[in-house]
Amino acid sequence: MSRSAGRLRSLLVCAALLVSAGCAGATGSAEPDLLQALPEPSPAPTAVPTPPPGRSSGVNNTGRDASGVSWRPVHSFDFDRALDPKVWNRYNSVGGFGNGFRRPSAITVENGMLKITARGNVSGGMGHEVDQMYGRWEFRARTEKGRGRGAAILLWPKTETKDDGELDMMEVPKEDRSEAHFVIHFSAQNKQAGSKVSGDFSQWHTFAMDWLPNRITWYVDGVKQFETVDKNVIPKVPMHMTIQLDMGPYREWIPAADATTPAEVSLWVDWVKIFAAPREARG
Repeated sequence: MSRSAGRLRSLLVCAALLVSAGCAGATGSAEPDLLQALPEPSPAPTAVPTPPPGRSSGVNNTGRDASGVSWRPVHSFDFDRALDPKVWNRYNSVGGFGNGFRRPSAITVENGMLKITARGNVSGGMGHEVDQMYGRWEFRARTEKGRGRGAAILLWPKTETKDDGELDMMEVPKEDRSEAHFVIHFSAQNKQAGSKVSGDFSQWHTFAMDWLPNRITWYVDGVKQFETVDKNVIPKVPMHMTIQLDMGPYREWIPAADATTPAEVSLWVDWVKIFAAPREARG
């Protein structure tokens, strides 16, 4: 099986397992309340102004985390040209949770931004074709409001096996986009750790995540919202970024679309920056 085909199959499995396990703590509860199991949301971060159309703001794009670690830039995407199929694999498959379809036609580049749009029973997702071990991922995104559609930007293991972990850097399932979730999936029992933050995530926000052998840290608009130093939680295999707009229904996580759902709901990404960890920080 080709790498792309294997990745597609595993991403479908990932989508189903991701939400079936929910956002519990590291206890691996079988049927958690998906929207309530994480700690209470932190106060909303200060919103960052919307960048002019066609231009990347570069806000928080420093490549340096709060502890002073300097990261080496390795990939940068401003989405000012057509996607390179050798770099981004656009899915052509059944949709997440078995709902509808993921089609390349749902993914466009407009005014210097990536746009993934759900229309009817068609939405989209794509994966970065480069895996790496440890690093820093930064991106600026917003998700339009709409019932039955939920955005997810995450890291998925090169092994295509969820037992090796998953790092959900941004999940926005609620139709009013009032919360962004960060979830680490780990162990063969699909245990979870993470947090969530309140805000209006239909507006632009900058997300960042540091992944090192001894810690994982999550930031929203430059504010640290979660950190773990538990090595049992931290993935130990190379991973790659995926960007997707999934469709419900799936339990209370993403409800079914109804008459209130807009004809089109889009996930927008202004830019993505990926950094490698310095040698001395890799342990």
